[in-house]
Amino acid sequence: MARAGIFIGVDQTGNLDKLSDAAAGAERMHNWAIAQGMADIKQARLFTDAGGNKVDPNDIYNAIKQIIDGPGVDQLIVYFAGHGVNINRGERWLLSEAPVKPSAAVNLKGSVELAQYSGIKHVVFFSDACRVAPDSIQASNVSGIEIFPNDAVADLTNPVDQFFACGLGRTAAEVKDAASAASNFSALYTEALLSALSDGALDALKPEPPSDPDWRYVGTATLRDYLAKEVPRRIIAKKLVGKVNQNPDAIVIASDHWVSRVPRVAFRGIQMPSPPVEPAPQDNRNILANALIASGDPSNDPAHGMSLPMSLKKGVAEAVEAVAPIFGPDHFESGCGIKVRGARIMDVFATRGASVELLGDELVRVSLDRAPCMSILLRFDNYTCAVVPAIHGYLAALTVKDGELADVTYEPSTTHYRWAGYQNKLDELRRLRAVIATATQDGWFHLDEANALTLARQMQFEKSIDPTLSIYAAYAYHDLQRRDIIGDMAGFLRSDIGAVLFDLMLLGRKLVDKTLLPQDHIVPFFPLLSQGWALLKANRVKKHPVLDKIEPLMKDSLWTLFDSSAFDLLKETMSQGDVS
Repeated sequence: MARAGIFIGVDQTGNLDKLSDAAAGAERMHNWAIAQGMADIKQARLFTDAGGNKVDPNDIYNAIKQIIDGPGVDQLIVYFAGHGVNINRGERWLLSEAPVKPSAAVNLKGSVELAQYSGIKHVVFFSDACRVAPDSIQASNVSGIEIFPNDAVADLTNPVDQFFACGLGRTAAEVKDAASAASNFSALYTEALLSALSDGALDALKPEPPSDPDWRYVGTATLRDYLAKEVPRRIIAKKLVGKVNQNPDAIVIASDHWVSRVPRVAFRGIQMPSPPVEPAPQDNRNILANALIASGDPSNDPAHGMSLPMSLKKGVAEAVEAVAPIFGPDHFESGCGIKVRGARIMDVFATRGASVELLGDELVRVSLDRAPCMSILLRFDNYTCAVVPAIHGYLAALTVKDGELADVTYEPSTTHYRWAGYQNKLDELRRLRAVIATATQDGWFHLDEANALTLARQMQFEKSIDPTLSIYAAYAYHDLQRRDIIGDMAGFLRSDIGAVLFDLMLLGRKLVDKTLLPQDHIVPFFPLLSQGWALLKANRVKKHPVLDKIEPLMKDSLWTLFDSSAFDLLKETMSQGDVS
């Protein structure tokens, strides 16, 4: 198998604390790659700021482009160690000139998107970086670039696996190694990663019958499981409990692939892991809902399609208590409307084809003149504003918490035919949405391949899809590269409500080189979940010009939320009648 690697390490970024092991960690990974047989400089490229060098994203892009345009490789490994930030639930790897230079960073989410179409059979990203929100306006304006070409060499996607040193919103620790000199520091995650890749830790090996006389192989799925256990074990061993909060995360698509090979002689006389036993067939009826809701514990059940760490259990339970209870009216005479809790509505505006009436400061009655779904602009009393779709026959329920648009749900009106089939599952669905919203907020809502279809079925009842769940699920399916399911959901939603949500079209790759028109009935005209913004460029979406003006005004929020200064820009755009 032809393999290549790109290894990036940046100790100093802007005025952030200088790291001591990022560049050195990248060099150790580079040395591992050479030992793996990637000896040619074109196969194993090292980019660090050691010796005062600057790491430029364009150099990284050019190196990857050369690999793609060359003889070709079967696997490409991209490793980064350094500072990272989470902007709108999307990672940016900060390089030497960031954050002063907004483009001096790597847009990881967009790069992953393009890597799928690069023609390389298997791409693996390793990120030993923080995934925390930016600590300044300057850092929040870092855009970064995609380091893969945007020319879709392949028509079909190839698997891209992602390994993270920590969960979204968390920090990746660089800790003092007690066995080393006082000035020597070691990154926890890279240390554990190299122990598996170089030494072939038993738990990281693919549990398969011996067939290769010379080598044992570190698999992607086994490496994921190994790191999830090994990093916390090292935290305990170094007596850092309570000082370091680091739980590795991973999205593994190619679970049968390998990333490293270790000489078999190293394991002579050692019992190898046994092949996994095939699990018994599971009942497909309400698997995810039962796993999340049963026994009053909605926190997790990894075997049933969703995995939440112990640290999130309290947050999930609190979210269920806060979000799930019914609030506000259950219908409007007009057939649809919006209700808000946690903030007061100060102003409201609708696109052409809809009229709105503000009832107090928490309710909006919406009348749709012709279209089945239109965008509504709301300004809140906390100096923020948002755009949400009004859907005929539904009430949009918005929850604002700690200045963030934490949850958006759509509930059938009691006067609509959907209500009869909805009310029997009302409590379950409210709790399910609360759990998924919390898991998405913290970056832990991942599905596995075996349960993707199960969740799709769970979100369909009485021949109708819950629009909110379809959005959450679409992002989970996108991580799995299951655009076929996203396309099916989008088609069903359009046939059911007469419109489709922007996020489903984006994630289903249906907006490539497309200009949105009102008659397309795609609402709104930008992503509803903030993490979708990082994918616009990679999907070559022909954005409305106003998006470039309002994107810098986005707030840190799960659902897209803007500073109130964006209200007039959005109002002017929506009044022109060229968006739904």
